[in-house]
Order: sequence, then C-alpha cells, then structure tokens
Amino acid sequence: MTLGEALQSPQSRNLNTLRILLAIAVIVSHAWPLALGPTTREPLEHLTGRSLGGWAVGAFFFLSGLLITASAERRDFAYFWSARARRILPGLAVALVFTGALAVASGASATAQQLVEWYVRALTLVSIEHRLPGAFAQNPFPHVVNGPLWSLFHEVVAYVFCTAFVLAGGSRKKPMVIALVLATGAAAFAHEALPGRLSTFAPLFAAFSCGIAAHVFRDRINLSPWRAIAAITLALLLPWTIATGIVAGAIVALILCAPVLPPIKDVSYGMYIYGWPVAQAIVALVPGMRPEFLAIASVMATYPLAWMSWTLIERPGVTWQRVGV
Repeated sequence: MTLGEALQSPQSRNLNTLRILLAIAVIVSHAWPLALGPTTREPLEHLTGRSLGGWAVGAFFFLSGLLITASAERRDFAYFWSARARRILPGLAVALVFTGALAVASGASATAQQLVEWYVRALTLVSIEHRLPGAFAQNPFPHVVNGPLWSLFHEVVAYVFCTAFVLAGGSRKKPMVIALVLATGAAAFAHEALPGRLSTFAPLFAAFSCGIAAHVFRDRINLSPWRAIAAITLALLLPWTIATGIVAGAIVALILCAPVLPPIKDVSYGMYIYGWPVAQAIVALVPGMRPEFLAIASVMATYPLAWMSWTLIERPGVTWQRVGV
C-alpha cells in the first residue's frame, strides 16, 4: 500500500489517534520540568539529544506539511486561510481565558491592562508572552502560564511559506520539492547560526518540508512497518535537526500500517493548549508530586477540557466552514 492509497483509505482515521498521542507526549514530557524545575531534562533528551516533547512537536509539523499542502492545493487562498483561522483561533481564544483565570487564581499580580495585553498578544500569535507576574509563584517552574503556545506562531509561518510554495507551482514540480527539502534541511542543520526566531523555525520547517515532500511523492512511497522501524533506527544516528522529519515520516507510516482504529474525536489541539496550565494548577494544588504521577494526572485532567473544546468550540467552526456559511 502506498501513502497515497492509505490517505484515501479508512486507515487515514488513524492520524487522529496519532495527533492525540503526540499531544499526550508533549504533556508527559513537560511533566518533568514542571514538577522539578526548568533545568530538568525531559524524557529522551539525554538519549537522543531531543526531548520527547520536541520529537512530538516535530511530528506535528511533518503532519501539517503532509495535510496542509493537500488543503492548499485544492482550495482558493481566501478559503484556505479562513479554514485555518477557524481551526486555530476560537479554541485558542477560550483556552487563553481559562489560562488567565488559573493564573489569577494562583496569585498572579498582573494588572487588568497587563492581562488584556497578554491576551491580545497571545491570540494574535505575533508575540506570545508566556509569563504573567506572580502566576504560580510557588511552583518549581514559576510564572510561565502556557509554554507550548510558542509553536503556534511557527505553525502559521509554515502555512504562509506552504501557500506561497503551492501558489508558485512548487508542489507540482518534483525538482523544486527536492530542492526545498535540501535547503530547509541545510538551514535546520545550521540553525544555531541563524538569528532569533529563525533558529527555532528552521528545524520545524525542515520537518514541515518533509511532510510537503511526502504529499507530493505519496503515490511512490510504499508503506512498510519494517522499513519505518529501520528508518527510525538509522535516523537516530543523525543530528536531531535532520532526523526529525525522517522519524516523523516513519511514525506516520507505522500508524497508517496499523489496523483501522476506532473513530475518535480529534481532541489533540485542546490537549496541546490546555495541558501546561492544567499541570501548573495540579502542581500548585499538590506540591511535591513526582513527574510520573504529574504526567498521568495532567493527561487525565486535560482530556475533559480538550473534549469540550472540540465539541463546543472547534468542531462547530470547522463544520460552519465546510457548509460554506
């Protein structure tokens, strides 16, 4: 079975499960620094040079490259961006209210003006401020109210580059796709020499570009679990900046080779944007909790919020867009 065939088959439903597993991986990974302090190594960081959460975020970007490119090709510019906004912003708007409320309840000393400025900056994604003065001040990781939101800015920038690439006809020309992967891979390898946000963006967009390539070459990519496992094993010998796209592609291959999993609500976005503040609140309520137990408690406490976010906020926006209202 090729990747293209799998994406048109019932196996494609497995990608929802994969997204949820990746969001859970981020929550689990963050449990260590949230329980023990910001300098604490996260799972896999010592073994692979990249934390479990870092690998998961890279896989999210690969998946976005794979699926968003297809969306950009079949939709006009305005419809594409309207769909992206409806998918991201409503859920984020409510999650930020929840985050701010928890921060204030934890003792944040921010003024009303500071709270409004923090909210607007976070919702526009232009300059997300993770800290609020006095929030979770007694926690091992104080003041940071919702750390994972940093990646949303980079996700949207990746969408911009993707739509520009598609509009320029790049996704219809395989040599241009190969050139894109090579160029972004080189930038990722040398990311430490890049200034500011480019240093963070380069490895993420390299993974995104691998997803673009997977979409373009989908009918030539034969899925095999054994090849996927071999790819992961060999990729881990490479620098993580290069390995991320390979590992992510292999994980996607494995999940698509699996039997069709039961349908499940796509609560991954809600898990991602609620996981950190929920974990901070748990640490504030139960000081001294070990990271293993914090990881379990955070996942269990975050899931109902993510379910409500999808059911009441995210899905209505997606459905509204589909029917063209």
